[in-house]
Amino acid sequence: METLYGRALLEWPLVFASAATFGTATFVLAVRGFDGCPADSTIAALLPAWRLMAIAIFFGSPIVVLNLTAEMSGASWREAVRLVPEVMSHTHSGEVWGRALIVAALLLVCVFAPLASTTRAVALAFFSAVLMFCQAQLGHAVDHASMAILVFLIHQAAAGSWIGALLGLWIVARRAHPSPDWVARAAQVVSTIAIWSVAALVLSGAYTAYQELGFSIDRLLFSSYGRTLRVKVAVFCVVLSIGAYNRGRLLPDVGASATQRILLRNVGTESLVLGVVVGLAALLANTPPARGHMMSHPGAAIGTLYSPARGIFRTSTE
Repeated sequence: METLYGRALLEWPLVFASAATFGTATFVLAVRGFDGCPADSTIAALLPAWRLMAIAIFFGSPIVVLNLTAEMSGASWREAVRLVPEVMSHTHSGEVWGRALIVAALLLVCVFAPLASTTRAVALAFFSAVLMFCQAQLGHAVDHASMAILVFLIHQAAAGSWIGALLGLWIVARRAHPSPDWVARAAQVVSTIAIWSVAALVLSGAYTAYQELGFSIDRLLFSSYGRTLRVKVAVFCVVLSIGAYNRGRLLPDVGASATQRILLRNVGTESLVLGVVVGLAALLANTPPARGHMMSHPGAAIGTLYSPARGIFRTSTE
């Protein structure tokens, strides 16, 4: 279990940064025509966060690849350095990470290159979406059909849209000092995004849980995957309660300055709790499925097996 925690801690910043970049970029595109805060001001407010996240992805990805190689080979990080080229060229995970590293570099260019506001937002949304697709190819979904990968991608995109909308509203309101009317209209947009995101998260999450647990109560209650899923759902319900309060009690009177202050405080809290949910999602993605079948997740269990037929290191719990 310690290996799973370590891997999840390394991957969490990358998963969160990819999702948050996607969500904040799409949020900017959704509110760019609103009066009270020019598009350039919105972009300028978010640019430091985008740069920080792009740097985290660019420099964090090679560390994850090194850790992946070490787990596959059962070696230390220092010993694994010489094995990285082989893993990158001869394993499924390595090939996916090879593409992800290129996209991470392009994302870094986008946040520092002198681009027009809309062009920058579109480019960031696109490249972060590609990164999320790469992440979907590295999770449990790869053990199932292509539909499972698509559903997992939808799950990530929905989470990113929700997190990004919250962060976008909170950061722009703090840094760009928009008009109260802009905050009110943007809050309505965030609420709409949140509703659709929750619907997509529940449906895609239920599908993924069924793929891994079936209808087995024992797997849900006693497997590592089931226990982690229960904790994730519990924290997710906390986020839902905050969002429901914001929508039911604050949004109807969002034009008042006092209400906006409370709303922005709650939005910041909601964003932090969603960050915890993303961390649990990263742990869940690295937890062996309860079905106990052969998995394509290196280091997820004792013993590593190389399958030339698929060009992928596989692990077995047997």
